Amino acid sequence: LSRLVSALAGAPMFYHAGKISKIVGTEMVLVASVLSYALRFAIYATMKNPYHGLPAEALRGLTFGLFWTTGTIYAHEIAPLGMSATMLMLLNAMYGGLGQSLGAVLGGKMQSLFGTVHTFYCGFWVDLILGTFLLGRMKWKRMPIK
Repeated sequence: LSRLVSALAGAPMFYHAGKISKIVGTEMVLVASVLSYALRFAIYATMKNPYHGLPAEALRGLTFGLFWTTGTIYAHEIAPLGMSATMLMLLNAMYGGLGQSLGAVLGGKMQSLFGTVHTFYCGFWVDLILGTFLLGRMKWKRMPIK
């Protein structure tokens, strides 16, 4: 049921992500994705019933569809001429290879040491701090030099 909710929420985002990225900017979408992870981890840490996780799964679907599409747009934007495919490969390797692998290993180790709830709270704080830092960095980059 949770994957169905995630898929139903995420499918339209793959279609609309390009328009959303043009409106709010690719960097803002990527920062919002980090902050949405914080919210998802907070939901997982506080849920008392398995059905309480469904909003987090809907958020996962929305976020992933928007993040992945915007991530590919961003990879094209920052790629040197003729290197777009290489940048897409690096994006996939970092997210699907390194990111998911490290997340599984570190998350599993933390879960065994501290428990599930504390692990999700830790993820919440890490993503909240990272997202806030990135948001501040974006704002600072846009400030005019006096």
